[in-house]
Amino acid sequence: MSQQATVVAFKKSSGRIALRSADGSFVLAEQTDAKPMAEGLSLEGNMSEFGPEVWSDAQGQTQYEVFVLGWDLSAEAIEQAM
Repeated sequence: MSQQATVVAFKKSSGRIALRSADGSFVLAEQTDAKPMAEGLSLEGNMSEFGPEVWSDAQGQTQYEVFVLGWDLSAEAIEQAM
């Protein structure tokens, strides 16, 4: 199921990404490619299954390879994981 979320934190050294979804919950993933990523980026893709996924930016121009680590997380869980 495709979802849309916004990057709220990105740790370049580990590739970890935290995103906030429309319902206010958070998604945690690791970027597995080397494309530039930054906070505020809006991404779409399957964000509710563990494992490798390909997400695209809101315009559909750039695709990012990620590994989903968790979803429906709290802000506290994201702070600990980052």
